[in-house]
Amino acid sequence: MKSCRAIILCSGFTLCLVLSSFSGAALATEEEQKIAPEMLFALTLVNAEKGQGQAMLNLGIFYEEGVGVGRNFSKALEWYQKAAEAGEDDGYMRVGRCYEVGLGAAADMEKAVAAFEQAAALGHVPAFSKLAGVYLNGRGAAKDETKGFSLLTKAAEAGEGGAMFDLGLIALNGLYGRKTEPEKARTWFLKAAEAGHAGGIVAIANMCREGQGGRADAERALRWYLTAQKAGLEAQGLEEAIIDLKKTLPAKQAEAAEKTADTWLAARAEALKLPNDESGSKNA
Repeated sequence: MKSCRAIILCSGFTLCLVLSSFSGAALATEEEQKIAPEMLFALTLVNAEKGQGQAMLNLGIFYEEGVGVGRNFSKALEWYQKAAEAGEDDGYMRVGRCYEVGLGAAADMEKAVAAFEQAAALGHVPAFSKLAGVYLNGRGAAKDETKGFSLLTKAAEAGEGGAMFDLGLIALNGLYGRKTEPEKARTWFLKAAEAGHAGGIVAIANMCREGQGGRADAERALRWYLTAQKAGLEAQGLEEAIIDLKKTLPAKQAEAAEKTADTWLAARAEALKLPNDESGSKNA
């Protein structure tokens, strides 16, 4: 099986979190993963041609990623469009992304935004965030900060970590003409961290360490820095922050922070695709 690598970047630190996944969609069961890619492609094609929406979506991903077939972006877009027409919200989202970057067709932000709007109408949470960026920055549609902020909040309230992190940045820096609200930023960064967002993990650690938006809390800061480290994040200044906090804190508090980090990661490692101590974290 071909896998993909996703790089998550965060301002303040340079972060690289490698996620082992299959292009963001649940393409295969455990049994199907034992099938040769070419056979899996053939089986998926049969189901797609029968009109199964999920199979159509998967077929588009196969063409995009080159799984069991040569890469063909125009074919990928074709099957994403068919999946969308079959009612798959992620089909609309992927059609939008294709037009956004010019994958399989000429880049066309008007068509991209139309597809994102259709995905959002079906309740596709990532589409809320995508459209928030469109309206906040006026790219692909007339700038409408009120609508953009509303969509971003909707995505965050639906549990999307990236939207939570963005709301934290807006509150911390007073972006888009809004007032600076460190307390609100801290709240959103914590929610983003709990949702497993790399930027949120480091941001809440920074705020707890520096006492931004609330009291300084060295133990909690260490807990989140250790979480970042054990999750395999590479961040400039991360090691130094951990060393400094371990020197500052009593041994019992440092041990408690480490235990909390381990417990949090163990509970979320499978869902977040993060390495933990047992699976070979480089810092284990």
